Amino acid sequence: MAPTPRRAADLPRGYTFRFTPAEWRHLLEDRTFLTAPDNSWLPPRRLMGLPVQIVPDHRRMEP
Repeated sequence: MAPTPRRAADLPRGYTFRFTPAEWRHLLEDRTFLTAPDNSWLPPRRLMGLPVQIVPDHRRMEP
């Protein structure tokens, strides 16, 4: 059985997506990204209604 997709409302409230600049650009290249009303590429950046933080490198992130 395939897992059901989670809606933004089902995710923890304190969750923030973290992407490197290259990862974020890759998402933006998808033409359907901006068709979703809860996505935004302009600050405040949003994906599925949740905040997005651009980080220089995942390995250097503090826990």
